[in-house]
Amino acid sequence: MRGRSADPNEDPFSSISFLKESDSEFLQGVGSLLSWPEEPLGFSLYGRWIPDKSDHGIWYMNLSYQVTDWLRLGVDYRPLTDDVSILANVRVFPENDTWRPALILGTSNDDFGDINSDSYYATLSKHLFEAGGVNVSLYGGATFIEELDEVRPVGGIHLRKDAWSGMFMYSGVDEHVSISRDFGNHTVTFLLFDLDLPGIAYGYRF
Repeated sequence: MRGRSADPNEDPFSSISFLKESDSEFLQGVGSLLSWPEEPLGFSLYGRWIPDKSDHGIWYMNLSYQVTDWLRLGVDYRPLTDDVSILANVRVFPENDTWRPALILGTSNDDFGDINSDSYYATLSKHLFEAGGVNVSLYGGATFIEELDEVRPVGGIHLRKDAWSGMFMYSGVDEHVSISRDFGNHTVTFLLFDLDLPGIAYGYRF
């Protein structure tokens, strides 16, 4: 690589600058393309593929926009069944440096086992501590699953170290595990839906 000396404590793959600094003109071009924009505008694109799910859940995509610091709006699309739904979440208040967690209210269309349903949720989330460079956060709350006509508990734990992160979550019906890797504005995720069905996801913030 060229252009700067390497910092032995820096993870060179936490962004895609390693592509732009490559000796390969092709990789430099790929890096220039993927580095846009240097300052994201508030949009987020997400796609997920779980090949062993039913048609409704094999492919899932959403596009959302951070309207304000506290409001995100978007649309979900499931191409194999041509279903479209709305997603929205509101941060009622953020967490602080002492005891207070963040409160999030929202709605989305999700898979709960073999059931697909609109849901309405309220969660509290809080960063707990950092140990050995790993940041540990928890969240918990409840969701109303329209198709079940029931309120179910939800919760999970999130771990992050540099560009790596992992999550274990309970959706109210299923448990899921995911491991993610950030590359600048891009995130690649490997996941295990219901601790049984493997899949992959890609996110892009622009």
